[in-house]
Amino acid sequence: MQRFLKKLNMEVNKILVMPDVVDKLSAVGIDAKGSSAEELAALIKADSQKYARVIKQAGIKLD
Repeated sequence: MQRFLKKLNMEVNKILVMPDVVDKLSAVGIDAKGSSAEELAALIKADSQKYARVIKQAGIKLD
């Protein structure tokens, strides 16, 4: 499974730098950047921590 995910990630990263893909994504306001699974996990962790603080400070509650 890990080999499959690495291969998939590699192929998606190749696609994300193709000029026609970049143009189409840019046209709808998306600035996509490829990364590794580890980089994505680190980004999600950092964002979760950041937004958890914001939610706590703002007193946001689920209904």
